[in-house]
This record gives sequence, structure tokens and C-alpha cells, in this order.
Amino acid sequence: MPAMNIDITQTTFVYSALPNKNMSSYPFIYVGTNTIRQKSTGLLQLDLSSIPSTHVDGAFLELAVTCKTNSAVSPIYVHRVTEPFVTSSVTYNTAPAYAEAASSVKIFPSDLYSKVKIDVTELVNSFLGGAYPNYGLALTNPDDLTAVYFAADNSLYSPFLPKLTVNYAASPEAESAVCFSYNQLANVLSQIITYYPDDTVTVFTKGFAASSVTGTPYQLYSSPDGTYGGIFILLDSGVQQAVPLNSIAAVYTGDGTVYNPSMSYLTPQHFPEGCGTNIVTAIHDYLPVSTEVQMYMGSNISASGAIYKNEYGMLVLSDADGSTPVFIPIMNITAIVPSPSGSKSADGKQSKTKIAIVSNEKNQTKET
Repeated sequence: MPAMNIDITQTTFVYSALPNKNMSSYPFIYVGTNTIRQKSTGLLQLDLSSIPSTHVDGAFLELAVTCKTNSAVSPIYVHRVTEPFVTSSVTYNTAPAYAEAASSVKIFPSDLYSKVKIDVTELVNSFLGGAYPNYGLALTNPDDLTAVYFAADNSLYSPFLPKLTVNYAASPEAESAVCFSYNQLANVLSQIITYYPDDTVTVFTKGFAASSVTGTPYQLYSSPDGTYGGIFILLDSGVQQAVPLNSIAAVYTGDGTVYNPSMSYLTPQHFPEGCGTNIVTAIHDYLPVSTEVQMYMGSNISASGAIYKNEYGMLVLSDADGSTPVFIPIMNITAIVPSPSGSKSADGKQSKTKIAIVSNEKNQTKET
């Protein structure tokens, strides 16, 4: 189960003794009551944007106790803030409202100079799932007797800096941008089977000796342990032609076909940092729709035309009318050459879509 630590970099407190003063520059979060500071409330803002999920299995607020008044136990309550505030300017008189306490912790004298954990799973999930806007958290102590100092975001002792620790279940689509791209390919192939069941489809495959497999789309085979299909099967005169997804360089739906507007694509929820994400997102952002390109999938397979569809993990080449589309999974692209003349050919029209296998032994071209 993945876990992550999130630094809490926006903290402050407000107190009734100085109702118009902002306290965000102080290296502590003061919560409670004493004769000097009267009533004081802590405020924190959480940046949850790095969490690759809309639900976590556990979320814990980690705060270091740097000072405590009185020997009695101090009850600290955590509340959901219900309106916006700015930590660098908020004061007691402008403090935001907050909901009833959602969680709590008891602070003992023995907790001094150590970190305490407060379970805020329910609160964090309410923010991630959209049940409530994330305006942050408020810390209160209603005993009217004790006060607790927690280390703030600007504390000079880094081990005491406030953090949020979360645990969440791994999402298959969030594990790898490359795996998502294969999922996208499987999604497209399943729709080709549905929308082009009687058309003669050509699947171009990579390799030292590039080749193609031709037939009517028949099945996307998935193993019992698989989450989506891993082999695309065509029928050629009743004989199955099976192509693993990792070897597919391009799919041509056949002469006279037109792109089906009912085709749909997967939308990634989150791509983790890494080389796969770098490549998949770069290709997606580099090629706007209508860009004229020449693409190479190895040294022997090339395709040219205009970008008709640009989805994460999948490109479609066609003309403006969607005629004879060519589906190109991005995993086997080896070179992209945009046309220097822009998105139109010399006669002002988009170029015809072409896909070809070129070798010393044969030159197979599909052109519209």
C-alpha cells in the first residue's frame, strides 16, 4: 500500500489578546487558553494535489509538541474550516468559521518534545471526494485551562515540521503511463471490433523485419489474470491471426472506412512521475490536432497525414472528413517529423493519409 508524507507549509494561529494581529511569522501554533494569550485557535491549510487518488485508507496529522502549560491533559480538537482564509493575513477578528470537531487527541505532559498523530482520514476523504471544499483545518482546545504549542511550518528544527501522512490503495491506471497507453490501445481495439466488424483491417507490427497481419477484427483476448486484453485476434479466411499488443505499430481500418464518431477514449486520472509519464505527455502535448506529420515506427514502417485525434497513448491520422483512419499507439513511435508547410498541403487541402511498410523485399503502401 503506497504511503506519502505531505509537508504542511501554511500554518498560523489567532488569539483574542491581539485580535488584529497576524501570527503566521511565529514558529509555533498556539492552541488553548492562558492568562497572557487568552483564547487561541490554530489554523492549517493542506495541499492535497499530490495524492493520486480520490480516497485514502488513512490520513494522519503529525504535530510536534514544543510546549505545554499546566499538568492537566489538554484536549485538542480538529475541525473542518468552512470558508477561505489566508495564513499570512488572517487575524482573530477575520478568522474563518469551522464545523464541529471531526477528530481529537489528548496531549499529556509526557508528549513534550515529541510528535503526536491525529487521525484525519474522514476529513481528508471529504476533501478528495469533493464532499466539501478544502479550506483547511482548525485546531481548538475548549478546556479554558491549558494551552499547547505545536511546531509551525517555519520551525527551525526540521524533524518537528508539521506533516500529513497518507496511505492509499494503488490504482492500476496510476502505476505507469506506459501501462495506461496499452490500456488505451486495448480500449481502441475493442471498439474497432465493434464498429468495423466486416472490414479488412491491417495491423502493422514492429520488428527487425517489419510485417503486417490482415483480416476482419475478431477478438481482444484477455487472460483470467489480466485486467484488459493483451492479444488482438483477426480472422483471415477463418484462420486466427493473433498479435500481442506490445508489437502493434499501427492499425489501418481498411479502404473506404470512415472514422466512427462514437469512438471513446480513456482519460487518465493521474500519471506518477517517471520516464513513462515524460514520454507519453510530451507526445500528447507536441502534436496539436490537424498537424501534418510523417511518423516512423522503426526503420521500415512509416505513416503520414494529419493528426485527427490526439489522446493520451493514442494518435489517429486522417483527413478532415475522418476518411480511412490510421490508429497509432505511441509506444512504438521512433520518429516524428511535422510538416514545415503547416497543417495544409500545397493545394490548401489536408494531405491524404498513407501508411507503408518499406523493406528490401517489398513496399506495401496503404493510401487514401
